[in-house]
Amino acid sequence: MSIGTGILGSQLGLTGGLAASPLSSILSLASWRGVNFYMPNSREAAGRRVAQMYFPGRDDFRMQDFGQFDGPIQVRGILVGDDYVLRADRMRKALLAKGAATLVHPWWGALRCYLLQAGQIEFSDREIRMARFEATFVRKPPASISTGLFSTITDTLTNVLEAADALVDQGVLALRGLLSPVVLPLALASAVSSTITVAANVWNAATTSAPEPVQSATQTSLAALQTGIVAPVSNTDTTYADGVTDLLVNVPATIAGAVSTGQTAAIAPATQVADGSQTSVDPVQATALLLDGATQIGAQAQALSVRSLAPADVLVIGLVARAGTVAQAMAAQSAMTYASQSDAIASRDTMTAALDALASDLTNVILAGAEVPLAAMSGAIRDARAAVVADISSRLGRLPKVVAVPVPRQMSAWLIAYAVAGDTPANVAAVWDDLVSRNGLTHPALAGPGSVDVLETSS
Repeated sequence: MSIGTGILGSQLGLTGGLAASPLSSILSLASWRGVNFYMPNSREAAGRRVAQMYFPGRDDFRMQDFGQFDGPIQVRGILVGDDYVLRADRMRKALLAKGAATLVHPWWGALRCYLLQAGQIEFSDREIRMARFEATFVRKPPASISTGLFSTITDTLTNVLEAADALVDQGVLALRGLLSPVVLPLALASAVSSTITVAANVWNAATTSAPEPVQSATQTSLAALQTGIVAPVSNTDTTYADGVTDLLVNVPATIAGAVSTGQTAAIAPATQVADGSQTSVDPVQATALLLDGATQIGAQAQALSVRSLAPADVLVIGLVARAGTVAQAMAAQSAMTYASQSDAIASRDTMTAALDALASDLTNVILAGAEVPLAAMSGAIRDARAAVVADISSRLGRLPKVVAVPVPRQMSAWLIAYAVAGDTPANVAAVWDDLVSRNGLTHPALAGPGSVDVLETSS
Protein backbone atom coordinates (compact mmCIF):
# COMPACT_ATOMS: atom_id res chain seq x y z
CA MET A 1 0.00 0.00 0.00
CA SER A 2 1.67 3.14 -1.16
CA ILE A 3 1.16 6.43 0.62
CA GLY A 4 2.18 8.14 -2.59
CA THR A 5 -1.04 7.18 -4.26
CA GLY A 6 -3.18 7.29 -1.16
CA ILE A 7 -4.60 4.38 0.78
CA LEU A 8 -7.83 4.45 -1.22
CA GLY A 9 -6.22 3.75 -4.55
CA SER A 10 -8.47 4.22 -7.59
CA GLN A 11 -12.21 3.74 -7.20
CA LEU A 12 -13.18 4.59 -10.76
CA GLY A 13 -16.03 2.54 -12.10
CA LEU A 14 -17.05 1.47 -15.58
CA THR A 15 -17.16 4.19 -18.19
CA GLY A 16 -18.91 2.62 -21.13
CA GLY A 17 -19.58 -0.48 -23.14
CA LEU A 18 -21.19 -3.21 -21.12
CA ALA A 19 -22.00 -0.88 -18.19
CA ALA A 20 -24.91 0.61 -20.12
CA SER A 21 -25.92 -2.63 -21.78
CA PRO A 22 -28.84 -4.85 -20.68
CA LEU A 23 -26.31 -7.66 -20.48
CA SER A 24 -24.78 -5.98 -17.42
CA SER A 25 -27.85 -6.80 -15.35
CA ILE A 26 -27.18 -10.55 -15.55
CA LEU A 27 -23.49 -10.33 -14.64
CA SER A 28 -22.17 -10.11 -11.11
CA LEU A 29 -20.20 -7.00 -10.19
CA ALA A 30 -17.14 -7.45 -7.99
CA SER A 31 -14.02 -5.45 -7.13
CA TRP A 32 -10.48 -5.92 -5.87
CA ARG A 33 -8.74 -2.94 -4.23
CA GLY A 34 -11.49 -0.73 -5.66
CA VAL A 35 -11.08 -1.88 -9.28
CA ASN A 36 -14.50 -3.03 -10.49
CA PHE A 37 -14.92 -6.08 -12.71
CA TYR A 38 -17.54 -8.67 -13.62
CA MET A 39 -17.19 -12.08 -11.98
CA PRO A 40 -18.92 -14.75 -14.11
CA ASN A 41 -17.81 -17.54 -11.79
CA SER A 42 -15.84 -18.29 -8.67
CA ARG A 43 -14.67 -21.47 -7.00
CA GLU A 44 -13.53 -22.01 -3.41
CA ALA A 45 -12.17 -25.00 -1.52
CA ALA A 46 -13.20 -25.56 2.11
CA GLY A 47 -12.88 -28.52 4.46
CA ARG A 48 -10.57 -30.11 7.01
CA ARG A 49 -6.82 -30.70 6.94
CA VAL A 50 -6.86 -34.45 7.45
CA ALA A 51 -3.97 -36.91 7.28
CA GLN A 52 -4.78 -40.57 6.62
CA MET A 53 -2.34 -42.91 8.42
CA TYR A 54 -1.76 -46.63 7.82
CA PHE A 55 0.07 -49.10 10.06
CA PRO A 56 1.90 -52.37 9.18
CA GLY A 57 -0.20 -55.49 9.57
CA ARG A 58 -3.51 -53.65 9.85
CA ASP A 59 -6.15 -53.22 7.17
CA ASP A 60 -7.86 -50.23 8.76
CA PHE A 61 -6.41 -46.72 9.14
CA ARG A 62 -6.49 -43.75 11.44
CA MET A 63 -7.33 -40.11 10.70
CA GLN A 64 -5.46 -37.15 12.16
CA ASP A 65 -7.39 -33.85 11.99
CA PHE A 66 -5.12 -30.80 11.81
CA GLY A 67 -7.92 -28.22 11.76
CA GLN A 68 -9.88 -26.24 9.22
CA PHE A 69 -8.78 -25.78 5.62
CA ASP A 70 -10.06 -22.39 4.47
CA GLY A 71 -8.95 -22.91 0.91
CA PRO A 72 -8.15 -20.53 -1.92
CA ILE A 73 -10.81 -18.61 -3.83
CA GLN A 74 -10.26 -18.92 -7.57
CA VAL A 75 -11.80 -16.00 -9.43
CA ARG A 76 -12.36 -15.39 -13.12
CA GLY A 77 -13.09 -11.79 -14.05
CA ILE A 78 -13.77 -9.78 -17.16
CA LEU A 79 -13.16 -6.09 -17.84
CA VAL A 80 -15.43 -4.69 -20.53
CA GLY A 81 -15.80 -1.23 -22.03
CA ASP A 82 -14.10 1.37 -24.17
CA ASP A 83 -11.50 1.84 -21.41
CA TYR A 84 -10.75 -1.87 -20.97
CA VAL A 85 -6.98 -1.46 -21.48
CA LEU A 86 -6.81 1.33 -18.91
CA ARG A 87 -8.80 -0.69 -16.40
CA ALA A 88 -6.72 -3.80 -17.08
CA ASP A 89 -3.65 -1.71 -16.20
CA ARG A 90 -5.35 -0.62 -12.98
CA MET A 91 -6.13 -4.24 -12.17
CA ARG A 92 -2.49 -5.14 -12.83
CA LYS A 93 -1.37 -2.49 -10.32
CA ALA A 94 -3.95 -3.75 -7.83
CA LEU A 95 -2.59 -7.29 -8.19
CA LEU A 96 0.97 -6.00 -7.63
CA ALA A 97 0.06 -4.19 -4.40
CA LYS A 98 1.22 -5.62 -1.09
CA GLY A 99 -0.84 -6.78 1.85
CA ALA A 100 -4.45 -7.67 2.55
CA ALA A 101 -7.32 -5.77 0.94
CA THR A 102 -11.05 -6.07 0.43
CA LEU A 103 -12.40 -8.39 -2.24
CA VAL A 104 -16.04 -7.52 -2.89
CA HIS A 105 -17.47 -10.90 -3.88
CA PRO A 106 -20.94 -11.06 -5.50
CA TRP A 107 -21.92 -14.08 -3.43
CA TRP A 108 -19.76 -13.98 -0.27
CA GLY A 109 -19.83 -10.20 0.23
CA ALA A 110 -16.84 -8.13 1.39
CA LEU A 111 -13.88 -10.33 2.32
CA ARG A 112 -10.44 -9.39 3.64
CA CYS A 113 -8.09 -11.37 1.41
CA TYR A 114 -4.51 -11.81 0.28
CA LEU A 115 -3.56 -12.50 -3.31
CA LEU A 116 -2.22 -16.06 -3.10
CA GLN A 117 -0.85 -16.51 -6.62
CA ALA A 118 0.10 -14.19 -9.45
CA GLY A 119 -2.91 -13.14 -11.49
CA GLN A 120 -3.17 -13.82 -15.24
CA ILE A 121 -4.47 -11.03 -17.50
CA GLU A 122 -5.45 -12.02 -21.03
CA PHE A 123 -6.13 -9.98 -24.18
CA SER A 124 -7.32 -11.41 -27.50
CA ASP A 125 -7.80 -9.91 -30.96
CA ARG A 126 -11.04 -11.92 -31.14
CA GLU A 127 -12.45 -10.09 -28.10
CA ILE A 128 -12.23 -6.35 -28.70
CA ARG A 129 -13.04 -4.05 -25.77
CA MET A 130 -12.70 -6.96 -23.38
CA ALA A 131 -9.94 -8.29 -21.12
CA ARG A 132 -10.05 -11.42 -19.00
CA PHE A 133 -8.11 -12.24 -15.88
CA GLU A 134 -7.80 -15.01 -13.33
CA ALA A 135 -6.63 -14.62 -9.75
CA THR A 136 -6.44 -16.78 -6.65
CA PHE A 137 -7.13 -15.26 -3.24
CA VAL A 138 -7.08 -16.60 0.28
CA ARG A 139 -9.08 -15.20 3.17
CA LYS A 140 -7.12 -13.32 5.79
CA PRO A 141 -7.01 -15.56 8.88
CA PRO A 142 -8.64 -14.26 12.06
CA ALA A 143 -6.42 -12.73 14.71
CA SER A 144 -4.68 -15.32 16.84
CA ILE A 145 -5.99 -15.79 20.37
CA SER A 146 -2.78 -17.50 21.45
CA THR A 147 -1.33 -16.37 24.76
CA GLY A 148 2.09 -17.90 24.16
CA LEU A 149 5.46 -16.17 24.06
CA PHE A 150 5.22 -15.13 20.40
CA SER A 151 1.56 -14.05 20.40
CA THR A 152 2.44 -10.36 20.92
CA ILE A 153 5.25 -10.18 18.36
CA THR A 154 3.56 -8.38 15.48
CA ASP A 155 4.42 -5.75 12.91
CA THR A 156 2.57 -2.86 14.54
CA LEU A 157 3.23 -0.44 11.68
CA THR A 158 1.70 -2.82 9.14
CA ASN A 159 -1.27 -3.26 11.46
CA VAL A 160 -1.84 0.51 11.48
CA LEU A 161 -1.74 0.75 7.69
CA GLU A 162 -4.02 -2.27 7.28
CA ALA A 163 -6.47 -0.82 9.80
CA ALA A 164 -6.46 2.48 7.89
CA ASP A 165 -7.02 0.60 4.64
CA ALA A 166 -9.95 -1.29 6.18
CA LEU A 167 -11.44 2.00 7.40
CA VAL A 168 -11.44 3.38 3.85
CA ASP A 169 -12.88 0.12 2.53
CA GLN A 170 -15.82 0.47 4.91
CA GLY A 171 -16.36 4.02 3.69
CA VAL A 172 -16.48 2.76 0.10
CA LEU A 173 -19.03 0.11 1.02
CA ALA A 174 -21.13 2.58 3.04
CA LEU A 175 -21.46 4.95 0.09
CA ARG A 176 -22.24 2.05 -2.24
CA GLY A 177 -25.06 1.10 0.08
CA LEU A 178 -26.34 4.67 0.33
CA LEU A 179 -26.14 5.44 -3.40
CA SER A 180 -27.56 2.11 -4.61
CA PRO A 181 -31.02 3.18 -5.90
CA VAL A 182 -31.37 2.85 -9.65
CA VAL A 183 -33.16 6.21 -9.72
CA LEU A 184 -31.60 8.57 -7.18
CA PRO A 185 -34.07 10.74 -5.24
CA LEU A 186 -33.58 14.46 -5.72
CA ALA A 187 -32.97 14.98 -1.98
CA LEU A 188 -30.19 12.34 -1.98
CA ALA A 189 -28.49 13.82 -5.06
CA SER A 190 -28.70 17.27 -3.43
CA ALA A 191 -27.18 15.89 -0.21
CA VAL A 192 -24.24 14.50 -2.20
CA SER A 193 -23.68 17.79 -4.02
CA SER A 194 -23.92 19.87 -0.83
CA THR A 195 -21.54 17.67 1.14
CA ILE A 196 -19.00 17.66 -1.68
CA THR A 197 -19.18 21.47 -1.68
CA VAL A 198 -18.55 21.50 2.08
CA ALA A 199 -15.49 19.27 1.66
CA ALA A 200 -14.21 21.43 -1.21
CA ASN A 201 -14.51 24.58 0.91
CA VAL A 202 -12.69 22.95 3.83
CA TRP A 203 -9.76 21.75 1.72
CA ASN A 204 -9.56 24.94 -0.32
CA ALA A 205 -9.16 26.95 2.90
CA ALA A 206 -6.76 24.43 4.44
CA THR A 207 -4.42 24.19 1.45
CA THR A 208 -4.25 27.95 0.84
CA SER A 209 -1.87 28.40 3.77
CA ALA A 210 -0.29 24.92 3.50
CA PRO A 211 3.32 24.34 2.38
CA GLU A 212 3.99 24.46 -1.35
CA PRO A 213 4.29 20.65 -1.72
CA VAL A 214 0.72 20.27 -0.45
CA GLN A 215 -0.59 22.98 -2.76
CA SER A 216 1.07 21.40 -5.79
CA ALA A 217 0.04 17.86 -4.91
CA THR A 218 -3.60 18.70 -4.28
CA GLN A 219 -4.12 21.00 -7.27
CA THR A 220 -5.69 18.38 -9.55
CA SER A 221 -7.73 16.52 -6.93
CA LEU A 222 -8.95 19.79 -5.37
CA ALA A 223 -10.06 21.07 -8.79
CA ALA A 224 -12.02 17.85 -9.33
CA LEU A 225 -13.60 18.18 -5.88
CA GLN A 226 -14.65 21.76 -6.58
CA THR A 227 -16.16 20.68 -9.93
CA GLY A 228 -18.20 17.95 -8.23
CA ILE A 229 -20.02 15.08 -9.89
CA VAL A 230 -23.31 14.84 -11.76
CA ALA A 231 -25.83 12.24 -10.62
CA PRO A 232 -26.59 9.72 -13.41
CA VAL A 233 -30.04 9.34 -14.88
CA SER A 234 -29.81 5.58 -14.43
CA ASN A 235 -27.66 4.40 -11.53
CA THR A 236 -27.13 0.75 -12.51
CA ASP A 237 -23.71 0.07 -10.95
CA THR A 238 -21.28 1.52 -8.40
CA THR A 239 -19.67 4.04 -10.76
CA TYR A 240 -21.42 7.03 -9.20
CA ALA A 241 -20.88 5.90 -5.60
CA ASP A 242 -17.20 5.19 -6.21
CA GLY A 243 -16.82 8.52 -8.01
CA VAL A 244 -18.19 10.32 -4.96
CA THR A 245 -15.81 8.42 -2.67
CA ASP A 246 -12.94 9.24 -4.98
CA LEU A 247 -13.68 12.97 -4.80
CA LEU A 248 -13.98 12.95 -1.00
CA VAL A 249 -10.78 11.01 -0.30
CA ASN A 250 -8.38 11.98 -3.08
CA VAL A 251 -7.41 15.36 -1.59
CA PRO A 252 -6.43 13.83 1.79
CA ALA A 253 -4.65 11.03 -0.10
CA THR A 254 -2.51 13.48 -2.04
CA ILE A 255 -1.64 15.33 1.18
CA ALA A 256 -0.46 12.06 2.70
CA GLY A 257 1.40 11.36 -0.55
CA ALA A 258 3.36 14.61 -0.19
CA VAL A 259 4.93 13.44 3.07
CA SER A 260 8.72 13.39 2.99
CA THR A 261 10.32 9.97 3.32
CA GLY A 262 13.26 11.48 5.19
CA GLN A 263 15.72 10.39 2.51
CA THR A 264 18.42 12.74 1.28
CA ALA A 265 19.26 13.20 -2.38
CA ALA A 266 22.82 12.70 -3.59
CA ILE A 267 23.23 16.34 -4.67
CA ALA A 268 20.99 18.40 -2.39
CA PRO A 269 18.60 17.84 0.52
CA ALA A 270 15.47 16.08 -0.68
CA THR A 271 13.20 18.72 0.86
CA GLN A 272 14.80 21.71 -0.90
CA VAL A 273 15.57 22.95 -4.40
CA ALA A 274 18.07 25.53 -5.56
CA ASP A 275 16.07 28.55 -4.37
CA GLY A 276 15.50 27.01 -0.94
CA SER A 277 11.80 26.30 -1.42
CA GLN A 278 10.29 23.22 0.18
CA THR A 279 9.42 20.26 -2.08
CA SER A 280 8.03 17.83 0.49
CA VAL A 281 6.04 18.16 3.68
CA ASP A 282 6.93 16.95 7.15
CA PRO A 283 4.67 14.13 8.41
CA VAL A 284 3.87 16.18 11.52
CA GLN A 285 2.55 19.00 9.32
CA ALA A 286 0.59 16.61 7.11
CA THR A 287 -0.97 14.77 10.04
CA ALA A 288 -2.02 18.02 11.74
CA LEU A 289 -3.47 19.35 8.47
CA LEU A 290 -5.44 16.17 7.85
CA LEU A 291 -6.82 15.91 11.38
CA ASP A 292 -7.86 19.57 11.35
CA GLY A 293 -9.60 18.99 8.01
CA ALA A 294 -11.36 15.91 9.39
CA THR A 295 -12.64 17.92 12.37
CA GLN A 296 -13.97 20.71 10.15
CA ILE A 297 -15.65 18.30 7.73
CA GLY A 298 -17.39 16.57 10.63
CA ALA A 299 -18.61 19.84 12.15
CA GLN A 300 -19.79 21.32 8.86
CA ALA A 301 -21.54 18.11 7.78
CA GLN A 302 -23.39 18.14 11.09
CA ALA A 303 -24.43 21.76 10.51
CA LEU A 304 -25.46 21.00 6.93
CA SER A 305 -27.64 18.07 8.02
CA VAL A 306 -29.80 20.39 10.16
CA ARG A 307 -31.00 22.34 7.12
CA SER A 308 -30.97 19.48 4.60
CA LEU A 309 -34.03 17.59 3.33
CA ALA A 310 -32.04 14.35 3.77
CA PRO A 311 -30.16 14.84 7.08
CA ALA A 312 -29.23 11.19 7.57
CA ASP A 313 -27.78 10.99 4.06
CA VAL A 314 -25.66 14.09 4.64
CA LEU A 315 -24.32 12.57 7.86
CA VAL A 316 -23.39 9.32 6.08
CA ILE A 317 -21.51 11.16 3.32
CA GLY A 318 -19.78 13.37 5.89
CA LEU A 319 -18.86 10.29 7.89
CA VAL A 320 -17.24 8.69 4.84
CA ALA A 321 -15.31 11.88 4.05
CA ARG A 322 -14.09 12.14 7.64
CA ALA A 323 -13.19 8.45 7.85
CA GLY A 324 -11.14 8.66 4.65
CA THR A 325 -9.34 11.73 5.96
CA VAL A 326 -8.54 10.18 9.34
CA ALA A 327 -7.28 7.04 7.56
CA GLN A 328 -4.86 9.16 5.52
CA ALA A 329 -3.79 10.92 8.73
CA MET A 330 -2.95 7.51 10.20
CA ALA A 331 -0.77 6.81 7.17
CA ALA A 332 0.99 10.17 7.53
CA GLN A 333 1.47 9.64 11.26
CA SER A 334 3.15 6.28 10.61
CA ALA A 335 6.05 8.19 8.98
CA MET A 336 6.61 10.34 12.08
CA THR A 337 9.63 9.95 14.36
CA TYR A 338 9.53 10.99 18.01
CA ALA A 339 12.20 12.63 20.12
CA SER A 340 10.75 11.53 23.45
CA GLN A 341 8.12 9.40 25.12
CA SER A 342 5.95 12.44 25.86
CA ASP A 343 5.98 13.43 22.16
CA ALA A 344 4.88 9.92 21.14
CA ILE A 345 2.14 9.84 23.78
CA ALA A 346 0.84 13.25 22.70
CA SER A 347 0.72 12.07 19.07
CA ARG A 348 -1.08 8.90 20.13
CA ASP A 349 -3.65 10.82 22.14
CA THR A 350 -4.30 13.21 19.26
CA MET A 351 -4.98 10.35 16.83
CA THR A 352 -7.15 8.36 19.24
CA ALA A 353 -9.16 11.51 19.94
CA ALA A 354 -9.75 11.86 16.19
CA LEU A 355 -10.92 8.24 16.00
CA ASP A 356 -13.17 8.75 19.03
CA ALA A 357 -14.72 11.78 17.31
CA LEU A 358 -15.24 9.64 14.20
CA ALA A 359 -17.00 7.05 16.36
CA SER A 360 -19.25 9.83 17.73
CA ASP A 361 -20.14 10.80 14.16
CA LEU A 362 -21.03 7.19 13.49
CA THR A 363 -23.34 7.20 16.50
CA ASN A 364 -25.03 10.34 15.20
CA VAL A 365 -25.55 8.68 11.82
CA ILE A 366 -27.21 5.67 13.46
CA LEU A 367 -29.42 7.89 15.64
CA ALA A 368 -30.47 9.84 12.55
CA GLY A 369 -31.91 6.61 11.12
CA ALA A 370 -29.58 6.11 8.17
CA GLU A 371 -30.57 3.00 6.23
CA VAL A 372 -26.99 1.84 5.68
CA PRO A 373 -25.34 -1.08 7.51
CA LEU A 374 -22.53 0.45 9.55
CA ALA A 375 -21.62 -2.25 12.07
CA ALA A 376 -18.47 -3.14 10.12
CA MET A 377 -17.33 0.48 10.14
CA SER A 378 -17.72 0.57 13.91
CA GLY A 379 -15.42 -2.44 14.11
CA ALA A 380 -12.95 -0.81 11.70
CA ILE A 381 -12.78 2.32 13.88
CA ARG A 382 -12.21 0.19 16.98
CA ASP A 383 -9.47 -1.82 15.24
CA ALA A 384 -7.81 1.37 13.96
CA ARG A 385 -7.71 2.81 17.47
CA ALA A 386 -6.20 -0.37 18.88
CA ALA A 387 -3.58 -0.47 16.10
CA VAL A 388 -2.50 3.13 16.76
CA VAL A 389 -2.18 2.52 20.50
CA ALA A 390 -0.22 -0.70 19.94
CA ASP A 391 2.15 0.95 17.45
CA ILE A 392 2.96 3.92 19.70
CA SER A 393 3.28 1.68 22.75
CA SER A 394 5.82 -0.48 20.93
CA ARG A 395 7.99 2.62 20.34
CA LEU A 396 7.83 4.07 23.86
CA GLY A 397 10.41 1.75 25.36
CA ARG A 398 13.02 2.89 22.81
CA LEU A 399 12.48 6.61 23.41
CA PRO A 400 14.05 8.84 26.09
CA LYS A 401 11.98 10.55 28.76
CA VAL A 402 11.46 14.26 29.23
CA VAL A 403 12.43 15.39 32.73
CA ALA A 404 11.71 18.67 34.49
CA VAL A 405 14.95 20.32 35.63
CA PRO A 406 14.60 22.98 38.38
CA VAL A 407 16.38 26.23 37.48
CA PRO A 408 16.77 28.41 40.60
CA ARG A 409 17.74 31.54 38.68
CA GLN A 410 17.94 32.82 35.15
CA MET A 411 20.88 31.27 33.31
CA SER A 412 22.14 30.26 29.88
CA ALA A 413 20.64 27.18 28.27
CA TRP A 414 24.19 26.03 27.55
CA LEU A 415 24.83 25.59 31.28
CA ILE A 416 21.72 23.43 31.60
CA ALA A 417 22.69 21.38 28.52
CA TYR A 418 26.18 20.77 29.93
CA ALA A 419 24.70 19.77 33.29
CA VAL A 420 22.44 17.21 31.58
CA ALA A 421 24.84 15.82 28.95
CA GLY A 422 28.26 16.93 30.20
CA ASP A 423 29.49 13.35 30.60
CA THR A 424 29.03 12.93 26.83
CA PRO A 425 30.13 16.21 25.21
CA ALA A 426 28.94 15.03 21.79
CA ASN A 427 25.34 15.14 23.09
CA VAL A 428 25.48 18.69 24.43
CA ALA A 429 24.54 20.42 21.17
CA ALA A 430 21.57 18.10 20.61
CA VAL A 431 20.33 18.62 24.18
CA TRP A 432 20.66 22.38 23.78
CA ASP A 433 18.70 22.39 20.51
CA ASP A 434 15.91 20.31 22.04
CA LEU A 435 15.85 22.41 25.22
CA VAL A 436 15.43 25.67 23.30
CA SER A 437 12.71 24.37 20.97
CA ARG A 438 10.86 22.31 23.60
CA ASN A 439 10.60 25.20 26.06
CA GLY A 440 10.09 27.93 23.46
CA LEU A 441 12.98 30.03 24.72
CA THR A 442 13.01 33.44 23.03
CA HIS A 443 16.67 33.90 24.01
CA PRO A 444 18.86 30.86 24.78
CA ALA A 445 20.86 32.85 27.34
CA LEU A 446 17.74 33.52 29.40
CA ALA A 447 16.38 30.21 30.70
CA GLY A 448 14.45 30.13 33.99
CA PRO A 449 13.83 30.70 36.76
CA GLY A 450 11.46 27.84 37.41
CA SER A 451 11.68 24.46 35.70
CA VAL A 452 12.50 23.54 32.12
CA ASP A 453 11.78 20.32 30.22
CA VAL A 454 14.90 18.50 29.08
CA LEU A 455 15.38 15.32 27.09
CA GLU A 456 17.03 12.72 29.28
CA THR A 457 19.95 11.35 27.27
CA SER A 458 20.67 8.48 29.65
CA SER A 459 17.27 6.76 29.07
